[in-house]
Order: sequence, then C-alpha cells, then structure tokens
Amino acid sequence: MIGETSNRWLSVTANLGVLVGLILVIFEMRQNQELMKVNLTNHYYSSYAQAEMLFAGENLPAVWEKSLLDPKNLSLKEMRILEAHTYAPITRWINLYRLSEAGILENRFWQTQVNVDAGYYLGTPYGRAYWDNIKPHALESNFIPMELLHYIDDILADTDPQDMRRYFESIRAAIK
Repeated sequence: MIGETSNRWLSVTANLGVLVGLILVIFEMRQNQELMKVNLTNHYYSSYAQAEMLFAGENLPAVWEKSLLDPKNLSLKEMRILEAHTYAPITRWINLYRLSEAGILENRFWQTQVNVDAGYYLGTPYGRAYWDNIKPHALESNFIPMELLHYIDDILADTDPQDMRRYFESIRAAIK
C-alpha cells in the first residue's frame, strides 16, 4: 500500500515536471519567435538605411556644411543627400527601441543613443525642418513608435538650430 502511494506521487511529480518543462519550452519558443521578428524588422530597416547612405555619396561633407551655413539655398539634390544622411540614425533609433521593447535592451540604451545623436542629425536648421515635415507621416503610418517620437521632440525642444554651427565656430576660434 505504501509502495503504491509512493509510486503514484512519483508519477504525479514526474508528470508535473514534464508539464512544467513543456510550458518552459513553449515560452522559450515564443520568445525566440518574437526575437526573430524584431531582428528581421531591424534588418529590413538597416538595409534600407544602408541604401540611403549610398545615396548620400561623397559630397555629403560639403552639403552638410552648406546646411549649416546657408540652409535656405540648398538645392533639391543637396536636400536629398541630407535626407539620406538624416534617415539612417532614425532607423537606428527605431531598431534600438524595438530591441528594448522586446526586452533585449534596456530603455536607457536607446535613450542614450538618441541623446547623443538627435542634436547632430536633427538639431540643425535642415534637420529641424526635415523632422517637422516627416513627423505627421511617421505618426500616420506608425513608422516611428510614439514614445520614441516624443522623446526626440523633447530633445529637440532643448536644442537651438544654430548650436552645431556655434560648436564648430568655437573650435575654429580655439585653433591657434
């Protein structure tokens, strides 16, 4: 009688162990599926950004300088070069945000990257105009996650469009 009771408990315990194992395997499979989805989406946006950077070409430094010194006289060709240059970091931020959303990265990682880059890419007169122009389309299409969009807006609210120009002018003034 005691042997039968022990056997039943062992059988129940073994079955519970198998059930818990199956639940863990299903959970891991779902997590892997979500990670694969995030990776594929990020790869798509990264490949798009790489193609955009090819479009920027070798004239980017001269065009970037003109965007700081004489932004109102940018040609359409120059604006398209700057658009390619500006699109790449936005896709990087989206990729980092999505990885954070999936629990792979901490929020502060994508936030730090936006803190470092937003003023450089979007804090100039051209960058600000570009951001203000694409924001309604990004909202409409859900291209940029709402939290990320608001975070960028908050950073740009504290950025003067002439900061980058002043930064380089201060370096020039410091050269002896």
